[in-house]
Amino acid sequence: MSEIEIRYIDHTAIPYNKRVCLYGVGKGGAESLKLLRQIRPDLEVVFFADTYQSGSFDGFEILTPQALADRKDEYDLILICSCYYPEIITNLYSLGIESAVGFSWPKFYGYQFLPDELVSLNGEINFILKSLHSDTDRALFKFLCEARIAGSELVDLVYVSENSGNFIFKELKPAKIFPEHTTSSYFDFVDLSKVEYAVQAGVYDGSEALFLSGLKELKMLYGFEPLGYTAIAEAARSKLSDSGKFSLIPKGLWNCEALADFAYDGSASFVKGAVDFQSTGTVQLTTLTEEAGRLSIPRLDLLIADIENAEIPMLEGAMEVIERDRPQLAICFYHSKKQFTGIPLMLMNELKDYVFKIGHYSEGLDESVFYAIPEEKFVEK
Repeated sequence: MSEIEIRYIDHTAIPYNKRVCLYGVGKGGAESLKLLRQIRPDLEVVFFADTYQSGSFDGFEILTPQALADRKDEYDLILICSCYYPEIITNLYSLGIESAVGFSWPKFYGYQFLPDELVSLNGEINFILKSLHSDTDRALFKFLCEARIAGSELVDLVYVSENSGNFIFKELKPAKIFPEHTTSSYFDFVDLSKVEYAVQAGVYDGSEALFLSGLKELKMLYGFEPLGYTAIAEAARSKLSDSGKFSLIPKGLWNCEALADFAYDGSASFVKGAVDFQSTGTVQLTTLTEEAGRLSIPRLDLLIADIENAEIPMLEGAMEVIERDRPQLAICFYHSKKQFTGIPLMLMNELKDYVFKIGHYSEGLDESVFYAIPEEKFVEK
């Protein structure tokens, strides 16, 4: 046998017309089967395999690792649909199997659309397009929708490490096509002269907080950051403290008050697992409505948020304040395909007499911002 090789591939790297075994009968395996049926119909899925499960899955026989070793002539490639693919590859190698690779789709099925999913959302997408402010907003949203389809020709999956990649735009880049929508993240369509009291959900390194604290009109910025001051860069920390315009609340914003577990991953840290009123957990969650009362926030003029897929529950817990004060909103909506349509639909249905716009601030699929600006505060550019 050759030396063991731990490989990680996406669907474009699978040779044509091969017989494939999907390893893992959980959500990753189920979603990978959907992907291959729609994007790679040339491939023949012959069976599933799993370390612990047996029987059948979606009409396919489930093989054990030993059965894979005994029946190597019945498949060409094993796609491991699990984050534990290095350990599984190592175990299969010990059984004489060299045709196993990690498969990327389980990392992205919550992020990209399958073609049939986008078709099923046609009504919702048309409603969003109709409700957006301008033709360029509509064109940008359509462009981002197309780029988020699995197999899109607009992006490449570029690996930043052996098992981590980002979708990067090819020749057509949003900054070139939509310059007025790609200049200043969170602030492109916000009238900052009307902002005295602001809330930032997810302060992280403090860069946006520093910008806001330097505004002449700003009286106070309330920053909600579950990691507390440890998340903020040291230089920014001292400047924010000296500004007298910044108050840090070491909590996460949600739709209820609860303790929750937290995955610590720098700027990509997120609330994980089920959130309930459990007595144990690593971070405190709260609602903006409750905190606005506790902190005696006079009025909410601006709400910005980048909180790793927690934006929808945060908005649910903030809606009473939003409807009362009619703030300008700049909310990230790129973290998942659910929130990519869910946040626009939620705000378009809940808010009256608002202008809705789109911004995008990266060379890839990340950093899309949905703007909701009250008509009385919107300035046409």
